[in-house]
Amino acid sequence: MRFTVATLFAAFTALAPSASAHHAFGAEFDPNLPLQLRGPIVRIEWVNPHAWFHVEHTNADGTKTVWMVEAGTPNTLFRRGITRTTVPVGTEVIIDGFQAKDGTERANGRRMTLTDGSTLFMGSSGTGAPADGADPTEQR
Repeated sequence: MRFTVATLFAAFTALAPSASAHHAFGAEFDPNLPLQLRGPIVRIEWVNPHAWFHVEHTNADGTKTVWMVEAGTPNTLFRRGITRTTVPVGTEVIIDGFQAKDGTERANGRRMTLTDGSTLFMGSSGTGAPADGADPTEQR
């Protein structure tokens, strides 16, 4: 009986969907690879543990690349004034952030600037990202 229960438990554990773990900034992004992306938002994912803004950036050679830019949690963004209607798909933005360590078109967003010059803090406090002044709760 014990063998059957243990075998069933092991089988269910192995077949269970994996959960995406929450991570610190340093686990995935490189503080030595700051970047600035310019272009329209083409997709937004309001999911936990991080929202994602997809931005179509025009490269120096004129080609376009869609970047996935990680932001704080939807709740954190809401508390900072960013809602589903604040930055709709199609909005032209400038995003300052840091590229993923693996060199892919993924970044951790720190600041989003809209065409009217207003800025929105995209990150979540205490992630381990470099203190760059984008986080209004950072010690100066």
